[in-house]
Amino acid sequence: MKKVLSFALTLVMCVPLLGGCGSSAPSEQPADTPAAESSAAEAPVANESGTVDSGTGGQTTLEYWTWFPSQDQYAETIAAFEAANPDIKINLTVMESKAFQEKTPMALSTGEDIDIVGVQPSAFATQVQDYLADLDPLMAQAVGADWKSKYSETALAQGNSLTNDATKLLTLTNSGSMVGFYNAALMKEIGAEVPTTLAEYKDVAAKLAAMYPDKYAGVFGGREAWIVDEMMLTVLGQKGDYYNQWRYNGANVDGEEFRTAINGFKKFFDEGVFSMDTMDLDAAGAMEAFVNGDALVFYMGSWEAYMLSQQLREGRSIALEDVGAMALPVVDAGDTLSVRSYIDSGIGIVDASEKKEAAAKFVAFVTLQEGADIFGKQLTGTSAKKDFAVDASLFASDTASQGWDTVVKLLAEGTADRNNVSGYSDVEGAAVQSVINGSLTTDQAVADLQAEWISGKY
Repeated sequence: MKKVLSFALTLVMCVPLLGGCGSSAPSEQPADTPAAESSAAEAPVANESGTVDSGTGGQTTLEYWTWFPSQDQYAETIAAFEAANPDIKINLTVMESKAFQEKTPMALSTGEDIDIVGVQPSAFATQVQDYLADLDPLMAQAVGADWKSKYSETALAQGNSLTNDATKLLTLTNSGSMVGFYNAALMKEIGAEVPTTLAEYKDVAAKLAAMYPDKYAGVFGGREAWIVDEMMLTVLGQKGDYYNQWRYNGANVDGEEFRTAINGFKKFFDEGVFSMDTMDLDAAGAMEAFVNGDALVFYMGSWEAYMLSQQLREGRSIALEDVGAMALPVVDAGDTLSVRSYIDSGIGIVDASEKKEAAAKFVAFVTLQEGADIFGKQLTGTSAKKDFAVDASLFASDTASQGWDTVVKLLAEGTADRNNVSGYSDVEGAAVQSVINGSLTTDQAVADLQAEWISGKY
């Protein structure tokens, strides 16, 4: 069995949300912060005019609750907003994702002092929508009547679909999965090019094995069911939008499409590209193998794109020389290099807030104005802002810059929505794990999954 060097990684690891999009969490990617964080600010007090005086010369303090991003990730963006708006202060409270899901609806229902709230684009959005303000007139006031011309039509439609066709949330980040992050120096050392097909990937794996028999050609958290599900669904997406047909239009799991996707994913193992040892790794172990130089490619969601930046890698003590990004190679010639993509994190304004005008300035700043570009430097995802651009100085090589372009293109051209169903993703992933390890046939797996899907649990 391949051995992975163990040492303490001082990096921020995005531990996935178990809920997934479509139920109680926005995606399998959560906040990086393990516990609640809050910036220091005294609670504001409303005056007779309905504005707020925090005791600092009439400065309005906005209470902002979220699960993502972290204090560190948001610091530069918030500082830029406060510099441009010295009469407004942001008091950011960041919670662990599940705690946020549990505490926020209760806080909103009891009238707790919250002005801005993170919105997980899932059943959470539906749950809290009645407490959220209509953003259309607020954005028109903050940015102009033509604000929608500056914002992605797809993101607007996806967000509105979660809140009964009203605009109650805007996108902070979009994400997609699965993306391959590759060790560019190692790829060059073995004399290989980035593979786009399984056949090409098999040749790359052979070159790697000839020089480094103990290194992985590709790693992912195979021990975690939701990750295995994401890998299989990436293969499904290579052939089109059947996931959406299943998710929204009643298509079956026990059809040929899912059967082909499961068998296609299994071919990566059958052809010797993925080692069965990968199925013993969790997400942290797979990441560790990659950053230690023991794996050529690491598969995870686009939220790990910070690894493309030497500056951001160094901030997390990752010593890899150069990192690029690629799509999972297609199983069959003619298929599409693709990911499933969706809103990953949203932001809304609490309807009961007496400071909606000030809150709208901040929401506009981070979704439609320069704050979107400033926050984009964290490379946690892409913005719905149409002219969104990332600081090119983040990328120290053409490989890294082209890798970011690859991520952006994959997310923009996703063949299906990454709108996962809480609970079911783990069940489906566990069935795929059983197919990979040989304890279940594909036919048995899809039959069992169809029965599970129509059981009424979801």
